[in-house]
Amino acid sequence: MQTPSLVLLGKKIAFSTMVQYAGKMLQLVFSMINLKLIAGFLSGHDYGTYAAIAEYTLFFSTAANLGIFGNVVKKMADNPSDGKIFINALALRIVTALTFFVTAIFVLSITGADRMFIFGSILYFGSLFFDNIKSVCDGMLQSNYMMGRSTFSLIAGKLIQCVGVFMVVRYFSGGTTTGNGVFDLSLLFLPFLFGSVVSVGLAMHFVREKIVWNFRPDKKMMVNFLLASLPFGIINIFNNLYFRFIPDYLANSSLTGIQFGSFSVSFRIAQIVSLASTFLMYSVLPGFKQSLDEGHFEKAKKLYSSIKKIILLAGILLFAGGTIVSSLMLEILAHKKYILPELWFVMPMMLFLAAVSYGYDLILITLFAMEKEIWLLKRELGALALAAVFFAMVFATQDPIAKTWLIMAGAIAGESFMVISGLGKIRKMFGEAGKKDIEISQAIS
Repeated sequence: MQTPSLVLLGKKIAFSTMVQYAGKMLQLVFSMINLKLIAGFLSGHDYGTYAAIAEYTLFFSTAANLGIFGNVVKKMADNPSDGKIFINALALRIVTALTFFVTAIFVLSITGADRMFIFGSILYFGSLFFDNIKSVCDGMLQSNYMMGRSTFSLIAGKLIQCVGVFMVVRYFSGGTTTGNGVFDLSLLFLPFLFGSVVSVGLAMHFVREKIVWNFRPDKKMMVNFLLASLPFGIINIFNNLYFRFIPDYLANSSLTGIQFGSFSVSFRIAQIVSLASTFLMYSVLPGFKQSLDEGHFEKAKKLYSSIKKIILLAGILLFAGGTIVSSLMLEILAHKKYILPELWFVMPMMLFLAAVSYGYDLILITLFAMEKEIWLLKRELGALALAAVFFAMVFATQDPIAKTWLIMAGAIAGESFMVISGLGKIRKMFGEAGKKDIEISQAIS
């Protein structure tokens, strides 16, 4: 029989998760509309350029993350109303984001990037800067199981983004350039900036209602926070390298403009659906961490087992169902011009990669709560090395189709290695914890 505390914890997790999924469904709708508008408006080649700008900026945003969001959730789980933790995490987030984003723009300026790429990157970096700030707010709200407010601020921003994209597309419906070919494509990122500003403004308002503001940054706390967050941040960077950024870069350099546009659209769809498990696991993190801290390993094990079954079922349904309707999905969410016979395998492989990423989120957050970041970091090096073997073979062939197979195989191999290794480690840790509980019970009796 479940204890009252476990039932209450389960209700909190369920409510937090359901609120996020309800918001995620709306966010998914807005993302689909944005994808449909932008992909249909741009030519296949222009969409490839748009995607290249997005991926370049997102790489630096991922690097700037440094694991801060996860550590905000974990640290505030012990004291959800601690304003000092929040303010110092926020200050650290601002400093790291500005450092990485300014560096990225400087790199573009000295490497001869064209004005459109630089201007688009600046606009999107602005949006991502406010998204980075909001993630700290989300960490605090997540720890307090107040994701309804976080979701509301997110959806408000997404709605503004969607309306803004529609207005830009409608205004320039006569063509994608203004004559000099510089600004129109870049302006597609402007609505994302406006939406992020609104979203972070609402999130900060909700945070202020919950915590006591303390505007005295503690340098020692920020340094400690950075050092504690760094392993998880590096893990995130390594994972995104073989899961997302290296495959995107290799595809961009291996495929034609329209082929890369098709690849990018499929990748974008897979990335959207892969977020489902991320929301679930971050909802579980505070309760799971609390159970471990209090020594309730059996409670934590039951929670983990339940979530693992959900993750497994969701992954199977995603891959099987998505593969069947993959061509239809591309046509509905983007445009039929992105359905290329020679790349028929890309969407199914993308969906399989997304399904495997569900398992990755499961082992990542579970081991993160168990404070096994160093173990994860070592395995990420192995996963990156395994994926690199496939990526290196890309340069051994001139066939773009063979290159694409190898690119996707590398991403799947790296992600699968982490899932298999992580599941084994978690099983071993719960087994050792169970033996200790038995020994303690025997000693007491």
